[in-house]
Amino acid sequence: MTAKQRIVAILRGQEAKRIRFTVATGTAGDITINHTTFATVADAIEKLKIKVTVRGHFDAGVAGEYHPDAVPPVPLPMGLGVIPGFASGELLVPPIVGRDQEEYAIHECTHAFFDLQSVDIGATEDEAICYVVDALYARMTGLPPSRWGTGNPIYQASQDVAGKLLHQYQLGNVALPRVDNTAFKTLVLAVAMHPTYLTDTAGLIHWFTGASHYTHDG
Repeated sequence: MTAKQRIVAILRGQEAKRIRFTVATGTAGDITINHTTFATVADAIEKLKIKVTVRGHFDAGVAGEYHPDAVPPVPLPMGLGVIPGFASGELLVPPIVGRDQEEYAIHECTHAFFDLQSVDIGATEDEAICYVVDALYARMTGLPPSRWGTGNPIYQASQDVAGKLLHQYQLGNVALPRVDNTAFKTLVLAVAMHPTYLTDTAGLIHWFTGASHYTHDG
């Protein structure tokens, strides 16, 4: 199975179908993540709107990447525009050998969904939502906490959000549970202050410059 096929299988798998929540954000209002989120990305990968590339090495603190405009459009001759459907984003993933890498992939695929839908969400909240997704995936697949970030404030905060959502899933009171607002704000702050993001677009410094949004232009 190729990396592309593996990622599509993850996005159409049972865990992805179970992940569902609505979260209140300060930059984009209520955001809903559910099976449609992941099916949308799977469709885009199959239709070549998102290229999947396996990379053996990433910068420290980075496990995968998504670039919305990595593959430029192919121009038609005589200035007749571009070939439709050939421009795409690019999903960069490590070799997928287990649940660890599957978790990284579904995190980056959530970024891809925001791009496909041109969602104008702040980068810090964008990252926080992606961490909720991968925490839920890790919990659902039984990945031991020791393998997904013990001692990392982001993972601790995302595990708290995920735990509260899983409790709501078990109760079955509502089909689409809401993320605990206080727990989510704690996660957002953990992302903003983490060394991986501090000086980047999702970091605290960019909150004060106004440049705290990723490019999500579809």
